[in-house]
Amino acid sequence: MLTITRPSTGTKTATGHLPRRVLLQAGLFAPLGMASFGMAPATARASTNEENSSPSFGRAKRCIFIFLNGGPSQLDTWDMKPHAPANIRGELQPIPTKVPGIDACELLPRMAMLTDRFKIVRSVTHTASVHTTGVYTMLTGTYHRTPKVDQTVSLPEDHPHLGSVVSHHHGWTAGSPPFITLPTLFRAPPVEGVWPGQTAGFLGRRFDPFVIEGEKQTAKFRFTDVETPPELSAARLTGRRDLLTHLTVPSQKETAAVRTWNEIGQQAWSLLESRNLRRIGDLESEPVAVRDRYGRHLFGQGLLLARKLSESGIPFVTVYWIDPTPAGAGGGEYDSHGFIYKHMRERLLPPTDMALSALFEDLRDRGLDEETLVVVLSEFGRTPMINKDAGRDHWAEAQSILMAGAGITGGVVHGATDQHAAYPSSDPVTPPDLGQSILHLLGVPSHLELRDPQGRPFLASQGRVDQKLIG
Repeated sequence: MLTITRPSTGTKTATGHLPRRVLLQAGLFAPLGMASFGMAPATARASTNEENSSPSFGRAKRCIFIFLNGGPSQLDTWDMKPHAPANIRGELQPIPTKVPGIDACELLPRMAMLTDRFKIVRSVTHTASVHTTGVYTMLTGTYHRTPKVDQTVSLPEDHPHLGSVVSHHHGWTAGSPPFITLPTLFRAPPVEGVWPGQTAGFLGRRFDPFVIEGEKQTAKFRFTDVETPPELSAARLTGRRDLLTHLTVPSQKETAAVRTWNEIGQQAWSLLESRNLRRIGDLESEPVAVRDRYGRHLFGQGLLLARKLSESGIPFVTVYWIDPTPAGAGGGEYDSHGFIYKHMRERLLPPTDMALSALFEDLRDRGLDEETLVVVLSEFGRTPMINKDAGRDHWAEAQSILMAGAGITGGVVHGATDQHAAYPSSDPVTPPDLGQSILHLLGVPSHLELRDPQGRPFLASQGRVDQKLIG
């Protein structure tokens, strides 16, 4: 009987417990309360001037954050183990890439020819093996207080999404939100609330992402929140704003909630009065060949829209994967608990390969790659062993991600896993370190303090900048 053992070194101990260093990074020895969400008080860590003055600080002007929700299998994409037993290596074969010594899955031929442009990170690891807490962990770069217990709705005390931290740091410009998400926010019907980690959490709603909703059937995006009815002229719109301005004169007695409401109102007015966002979002103006190259599905068109938004100066754009076709038996999105190779071949990897390769080529052709950080990741990986339903289950201990642009060296592999792609065997990357490294590249200082509604200070990230990861 084949068993997968935990390594005696690296991220996990021989008994399966996280070592003390990782526990300290996770804030698991912090007092209960908000710190149990991974939000250690700002006094818990000194300023790191060395990190903030390094050449890599602020090297990225913008970030396209691509989330392949569901959990792609590391063994069937970027960390294949062709010499492992059949019930671990699976059905797919590795193919050579543009970089000698680096293989990729046979269903990723376009990306295989672009491996010199991105870094493959094979050693991302955590313990949140439930979708909601895994999403929270990877989107915020902060460990969840109950990593293996489902949290189906976001809470006011949640740590903010990395994009919300960037939004807080950069602020709004006229008519342009600093943080945009498309084509939707995850929800778990029949629950009305969104999954945790996708919003601004304790920072407040003014730092939530501006969501551009996409329609799966048509692969089109709607800007209903910033569209005005034809009968409402620009003059009438201005008149209404002037009236509202007179009614909301600042007062010394104004509460924090009222100030927040007024700020949100100002943001909304700037979007209504500016046609910039709608102009950028008009994909019909793009050449047919370009739209076809990305793929005429919501994910492909979403990456094209993300490129346009990023090129216009939006600092942080998140794109979530949406199935281009009905999933069928075995699980939707990348969550293939059954018939994984049917899903990989028919609805997952081919459209992903097409869209991602189009984005990388487009960024290079337009001269945007050096100043645009691209991160491709998910909530976790999948089990090394194939289950009885010909699928793979959740596995948070090892995940492969891609990073590119902003001075990150392409054509290399960071980290490694054991012979079964179960646990990191070298250079483990924790979500806090990944999150802090992303913020660092975007010019967010390591000692940045965030304030909750009560005015209490918390660090934007508890991780450290991993210079080897971003070098």
